Amino acid sequence: MAQTKKVAFLLPSLKFGGGERVALNLAHAFKAKGLEVDFLLMSFEGEFLSEAIRHFNVVDLECSRTWMLPGKLARHLLRHRSDALISSFWKLNLCACLSRLANPRTKLIAWEHSPPTRSSPAWLYAISSSILYRLATRVVAVSSGVAANVLKNTVGLRHKVSTIFNPIAPPINLPAPSNGAGLKKLIWVGRLDAPKNPSLMLEAFSLLPKHSGYVLDFVGEGRLRPTLERRASELGLNKSVNFLGFQSNPYASMAASDMLVLTSDSEGLPTVLIEALYVGLRIVSTDCGEGVHDILGDNTHGLITPTENPIALATAIQSGFAKYCNPSMQRAAADRFKPEMIAGQFAEAIGLEVA
Repeated sequence: MAQTKKVAFLLPSLKFGGGERVALNLAHAFKAKGLEVDFLLMSFEGEFLSEAIRHFNVVDLECSRTWMLPGKLARHLLRHRSDALISSFWKLNLCACLSRLANPRTKLIAWEHSPPTRSSPAWLYAISSSILYRLATRVVAVSSGVAANVLKNTVGLRHKVSTIFNPIAPPINLPAPSNGAGLKKLIWVGRLDAPKNPSLMLEAFSLLPKHSGYVLDFVGEGRLRPTLERRASELGLNKSVNFLGFQSNPYASMAASDMLVLTSDSEGLPTVLIEALYVGLRIVSTDCGEGVHDILGDNTHGLITPTENPIALATAIQSGFAKYCNPSMQRAAADRFKPEMIAGQFAEAIGLEVA
């Protein structure tokens, strides 16, 4: 009888974030195809931890410093062999590459979720990745823009880099839309921190015509929440702006909305846009990376505006409500991101046979 194949995911933790969410989505799809799945965490914490524990084997590597990770990871893989390791984020990817020196039989995917030079010095990324990423089986980028950024800043990796979109699970038993009559409900979903630029959303919202029924829900937590709440009060928006906090499944709140707005400065393949397509929402997004164009098709499924421009964003929001949006066409555009399809592409990239 053939032995069950095992795939391990390497992450810093399971805190709320796009990279962590899509790793869980891919893990669920692998499990549905008959693979055994492990999560290897540097830190045993995060909003998604309970979900992972319910469905997968979760291992605490007890690694408080990144420099300790290659040795701890190598020792774990020697004791508990995995057929494939999928690592996320640049520093962890480098560590996973080093650990493969001791575990060459374990196939390795270095998963790049955003333009790498956004979060690391270009020269340091270029040197380290050009050398160590050669030890990976494949380097997977989540969008064409991320792949282009990797290739622009490395040497000798063209044969290893490929683009595979993020696996985004469609909603299950989506509640019927419950929007209040006469309201124009906007929703913003993500971590309330600087790269997502929620302040831009608030400033643009303040420019929308008063008494026109606009309502804004922020879904997510982060260090900027107190600042945003104070700013909403200063702008006199307390009655029309709501801070709903973290939600493990934002689809219910999306179903009660009319439009999703993304305000990030830079993104790889923003998950929230795909989720909005599944719900059939209108979409407005800043031009924060080629991944936005991969998803929205250059304004086919949503409007794309410049970053850091509240006037342009407010104008796009009004334009989005002025034009008809076909929910069925939005949902159809999301089908290419279904986890079962993406899992097959990952398995092919590393040569794993799956159902």
